[in-house]
Parts: sequence; structure tokens; C-alpha cells
Amino acid sequence: MNVRGLACCAVLLGLAGCSGSGSGDEGTTGGAAPPPATTTTTTASALVLVTEPAQAKPGIELRVKAEVDNKPEGITGTTLAVAGTRGSMQTPTGWTTAKGDPIVVASADKKAQIAATSFASGATDARRDAAAASLGLTACEWNAPDPLTIGKNTLSGNGADGLCSKGSAKVKTAYVMAIAEGLLVMGAWEDGGDSGAIFGSMRSIIKVAGGTANDGIAACCAALAQNANSAPLDQKAYLLQAAAICNGLRNNPQGKAALGQVRAALKGAKMPSSCQ
Repeated sequence: MNVRGLACCAVLLGLAGCSGSGSGDEGTTGGAAPPPATTTTTTASALVLVTEPAQAKPGIELRVKAEVDNKPEGITGTTLAVAGTRGSMQTPTGWTTAKGDPIVVASADKKAQIAATSFASGATDARRDAAAASLGLTACEWNAPDPLTIGKNTLSGNGADGLCSKGSAKVKTAYVMAIAEGLLVMGAWEDGGDSGAIFGSMRSIIKVAGGTANDGIAACCAALAQNANSAPLDQKAYLLQAAAICNGLRNNPQGKAALGQVRAALKGAKMPSSCQ
């Protein structure tokens, strides 16, 4: 075995550093030593391997980890509860909401959009793709998900950045998933779109207390409470009472059928469309 081989064996045994040069049984006697063959760093007692962090796929901007992880300051806007989940969020004031599954919320100029939907274990990729399709996105590429701590409730989740096509344009995207709450929120923004509002919505995700099989009426309860904030004084009390009844019915096996109690409590105040 040559000198280099002996030295490297000594490194692996934790006895010495792997230095030395030359390729024969004896070292060279003149001239500058050739550069090391590797960038491995060694010490007298250990072999230290230096690895580079994983790189984003070409063209994908890294945003979601820096914008969402361990940052509790979400926006205050319009409450959005998503059927089948144990989570809710705030969407930007003035954005339009299209009900469906997924629910789609869009800015006035349509350059920024949010899709929100439920997901079940084992179907996360399918629900992610459904959210992308609801935003008109195709040919999406995603980075590997990063673990995230989401919102003021420090919800456990993950998220990833992506790049999709919308017609002939490339659109930047990102999604987060609140795991225990079963809530997936995806944002997409074109050049000039309000990506800050999208990430602010993601940071606003909270856990809905006592999520049950009747989470399908959560949107009604949230809408009633939201409407009470801006209602005329003669209707505010009725809306708040109806919201309280609504939340109580979510734990009732017959909750959906009992929405008549909510309508009665309104005493003529306008019923939100999500409660019809």
C-alpha cells in the first residue's frame, strides 16, 4: 500500500489526518505538492463531511419558509372557514370569494389568488393538484416540502414553493398544509400580484375549536360573526346571537338540519349565502 493509502486508513480509524501526496510508495522530493483530491476535512479524531444544502429547482423562488415559519402576525380581513377542516383563516379585505371545493379567493386585478381546501392523509398530492387546477394552473413543479410552524396557534405543517403555467405565462406559487387541521392553502401570483397578502393569509391560519363532522356549517358560523362587525346596531345583536347558536350546532349530530334555529334568531337580519 502507498503512503496516501496508509494515511487515509489511519483517518478512517480516527488516528491521523489524511494528508500526503504522490502516488508511489515514497513521497515526492521536489516541486509543489499537487492540490488535494477531495474537499473532505479531517481531524485527528474524526472524519468530517461537508454537505451543501438542497437547491431549489430552476426558476422557483424560495419564499414560503421565510414568510410563514414561526411568524404569527397574519393579516386581519375576512374570515374563511373551509368545510371538512379544523382550521380557518383570514383572506384579504376586498378580494372576491368563489365558493366551491376548493374555495378560490382573488384580488380585484386577478393577479393574485388563493385556493383553500381540505385534505386527508394519503391524498395530499391529489388535493394539492386540485387546488392548482382551481386557480387555472398547469404543469406545476414543486420543491420538496419544508416543515413549518404556522400562525399564532403554532400549528404543525409543511409547505413548498412552486412554479406553474397559466396559459403561456409562468406563475409563482406556494402552498402550506396545516396537518392536524386538514387544511391546505395555496397561493399564486403573477408579476405585480400581491404576494404579501397571500403569505399574510397563510400566517393567519388558526385552529377551529372542537372541529367535528359538522364542519360543513363552519363557513356559515364564521360569516355570521364577520357580518356582525359591520352590521347596523339594530341587527348586530341578532347576528351575534345567531353566530353563537350556529357554533353550538356544530357539535350537534343534527346540526345541519337545525339551521332553522339560526334563521329564527336573525329576526329579519340578512342570512349569509353560506347559511342557505
